[in-house]
Amino acid sequence: MKRFKQLMIFAILGVLFIIFSEYLIRVGLRNTYKTISGEIKSASPQITVTEAKVTDVNGYVQGKIKNTSEEGIEKIYIKLELYSKRDIKLGDKFLEITNLNSNEEKDFEIKFKYSNVDYYIITCVNEK
Repeated sequence: MKRFKQLMIFAILGVLFIIFSEYLIRVGLRNTYKTISGEIKSASPQITVTEAKVTDVNGYVQGKIKNTSEEGIEKIYIKLELYSKRDIKLGDKFLEITNLNSNEEKDFEIKFKYSNVDYYIITCVNEK
């Protein structure tokens, strides 16, 4: 019985350690992301960015795209251009948006793996 109590204590301590570690990792990662700003060069469809964050090695941009025209859009690409502090273009990411009806709004998220990203430019293009 004494041995069983010791094993249960070790099991509970192990589970508590795992939960504590996960919490610290998530808090640490959340604090390493910094917000970046950017420019949206698209009048139609309308794009709004709700969140854009980067770390030293990756990042993401979240937002909404809304078709403000009277016609539906069969296929369009959101082009995300990423730049460094010295205005060096680091790369492009594309996200395909399909079947966007008139006045319909969709959420989007673009993830990227580039270092030293300082700002972005978003446009809508018809081809990659």
